[in-house]
Amino acid sequence: MLKHLSLSCLLFALMSSSSVFAQGNKKIGTIESAHDAKKGERSCALEEMTPVEIHTSLKVLNCFKTEDGGDVELTLKSNLSRLTIGENSLVSINDVVEKDGDGNFIIRKGYMGFKVQKNKDQKVEFETGTAAASIRGTEGFIGGYDYAFFAGLKNGKLFIQPKNRDSLEIGAGETVIGKGEFLVLKLKSSGDMDFAKLLNKIIADSTLSLEDLKTAVIKADSLYQEMIASKAAAAVPVATDSAMATALKIPQIKYSSYDSLRCVANISVFDVQKGTEARLSALMDGTPISEVALKRNMSRRVALRSGVHEYEFVVENDAGRNSVKKTLGCYPMKPFSVKIFGERNEKVDIPPAPPGADDVITQILQFQIRVPEHDPSFLNKVTVRQNGKVILQERLSQIQNLDYQIPVELQRGHKNRFDVEVIHKSGYAVKATKVYGAGK
Repeated sequence: MLKHLSLSCLLFALMSSSSVFAQGNKKIGTIESAHDAKKGERSCALEEMTPVEIHTSLKVLNCFKTEDGGDVELTLKSNLSRLTIGENSLVSINDVVEKDGDGNFIIRKGYMGFKVQKNKDQKVEFETGTAAASIRGTEGFIGGYDYAFFAGLKNGKLFIQPKNRDSLEIGAGETVIGKGEFLVLKLKSSGDMDFAKLLNKIIADSTLSLEDLKTAVIKADSLYQEMIASKAAAAVPVATDSAMATALKIPQIKYSSYDSLRCVANISVFDVQKGTEARLSALMDGTPISEVALKRNMSRRVALRSGVHEYEFVVENDAGRNSVKKTLGCYPMKPFSVKIFGERNEKVDIPPAPPGADDVITQILQFQIRVPEHDPSFLNKVTVRQNGKVILQERLSQIQNLDYQIPVELQRGHKNRFDVEVIHKSGYAVKATKVYGAGK
């Protein structure tokens, strides 16, 4: 779910030969509304910024800064596209724009929302500290800092050019996060400006790794959707028992992620109506393994069993059921061993071959992988090296058994070292060594 381009390079790559340098006071739109925001001309220095005045011109070389709860609504000159600068953001407009275009918005920190109508002469450009983006007809948000980037779409497409990475494109319902590398996630909240506010707070934590960001963003999406569902449920009017039975809705279920080491799957249940009860159950290969009663929307961790199985997570009430199926692997970290048969140091004395014949010494390297589950599907990789050179390597589905008998050729007059390394899917690794000495 990337090559470096400076802002000037990006813009020149996107501009046609008819592009022009805008005058410093060129109007590109109108400021429609503002709250807790300041504006500067040609500078983002705080001492040179004044409160934003609404219903005034939006010009190139303007700079906007918002505080907690602040925002600025902008309408581009075509009157077809609207932009929103979110709270705690600092955004400036570059002085190079396409002919008949609408400017280049530089997000120094924070985020912006956009709703750009499709128009062949209208294109909006954005740049953050880590990436640039080009928009033609789409709705969503974009933001970031010097060290991170995020963007999400309700609809349309967004072309993104991260610095020092290949370009990428996201579509409707997708959110991209970047910190060194870039990940594209399918999220229900993609493109929602209130969700962008949550993402901005998560991205602001510079100590989080990309994997930590992914986990936090997926959780935020789930919680945000639960909040929306809770508000919708709270708005349902109180009714009589008979009317409630008639209006009872089937709850919904969403699978978000799982942890193969801790052996848990993360499930969210929503649309559980106030005053009603639903049942969340899990089936493994068609056999029920757990069930719990729910009286509200919530996220839960469902325990998985060791190995690879097909799971069905089911939520149901008197109105009906919804479910989601996933094939998941559970690989708890357990110690295991590798046994190489014979002595660790073994001497092989074979007379030299007659003159003119091939002098080849062949041995069978035999070893056994002893995993508690007695199942090769729990292994990630098996590697055998002879004097440092790989002579056998199997990965994942290539690993079909736990007993190996490998013909090997020994060099006469040398020590022949064989190293066996086995890596479990949990990441646990075991090594074993055998040395053959072959006489001259």
